Amino acid sequence: MPSLRLHVVTALATFAATGGAHAQTPVAPVAQSTAINLQRDFLAITRQVLPSVVCVRTFVRDQPQEAPTTNAPTGVAPTNATTAPNGWLAETGTEREYPGFHPHGSASGFLVGDGTDVLTSLQPLRVGDEGFADVVEIELHTGQHILCEVVGIEPTLQLAVLHTAVFFSWDQPPMPPMQFGDSELMELGSWLLAFGDPAGPERFLGTGLLAGKPARDCYQELLSAMYMQATIAVHPGAYGGPLVDLDGKCVGMLSRMELGGALSTTSAWALPSKILQGLYESIRAAGTQRSPWLGISAMSRAEIATTRGLATFQAMQKPKHGILLENVFDPSPAFAAGLRPGDFLTHMAGVEIHAPVDFQRQLYLAGVSRKVTLRSWRDGAETTQELTIEARPAAAKPK
Repeated sequence: MPSLRLHVVTALATFAATGGAHAQTPVAPVAQSTAINLQRDFLAITRQVLPSVVCVRTFVRDQPQEAPTTNAPTGVAPTNATTAPNGWLAETGTEREYPGFHPHGSASGFLVGDGTDVLTSLQPLRVGDEGFADVVEIELHTGQHILCEVVGIEPTLQLAVLHTAVFFSWDQPPMPPMQFGDSELMELGSWLLAFGDPAGPERFLGTGLLAGKPARDCYQELLSAMYMQATIAVHPGAYGGPLVDLDGKCVGMLSRMELGGALSTTSAWALPSKILQGLYESIRAAGTQRSPWLGISAMSRAEIATTRGLATFQAMQKPKHGILLENVFDPSPAFAAGLRPGDFLTHMAGVEIHAPVDFQRQLYLAGVSRKVTLRSWRDGAETTQELTIEARPAAAKPK
């Protein structure tokens, strides 16, 4: 919505011209008109985005209870029975919806693809280290409930892809998908809107500015370096919801971020759409359940020029295309195959690699336990390696 950008600039100019919040004169009609137009644009974005935002709820099966071992007469409660509290007593919604199950977790999510897939946070789906909740459902903004299946996950990034499976209304309701925007085009200070649908009647809408862009495209080593940061305090139930630009397009997914061992709540952290879209498409195609891993951390050519300087990048010996291996984990499949920091990865599975996202896509499409052929470049010579992709070990969890 290009008009919104103009309205924001005009509003700020009017604000400054009238002396800001401390102005003693009445608000000018021009300022009122600008504020109203700005509000209309925000309302339009909200109307566009909210139908695509969902609440994700998970349930686990009740454990069988042992029969009471009391000799008390029939109709008399045992002495260790818990007395019900005073106040409203009612059958819970869970008992009405899923008898024999109890709530496990919840998060926000949003519709993607043709509208039948959902991107969301992995945390509420997990039971233990490997299992999933017995029941996964989404609630649309209309209140309709749909049972879902877990298509695939990315454990390291706490990302899950769901697919809608059972429509309780028999007919599929309108389910408009979010469109992906380009997180690469966002500049510091850009307006952002965050949406979420926590469990219950609550809704979340936050506005703020882009405070930090990803420093890396590869999350194999330093996790926080590839997230966006916005000046928005996020409701805990909004994780998994979309972060959108002024065109109403998704430029990121709100994600939990722990810094120094504590959950960051004063800023919004989001998995950028540049990474998110590629992961969604790869996970959807491959049904990934574990984080595939070769033990390398790579840099794009733009990142080399930014972090090491343009002169250093131009002076480097390098192939026509490929990404730089910044770090290699020892032990790992890559290290065992002879790959070392400073090498360039030029091909994977017969596909040319031009950016880290190309490498990540092929990694997920191949999947854990699959053999994959790489071509690497070092000092003007190209060699070929065949590696077996492993699941990421705990020792190699990104910092």
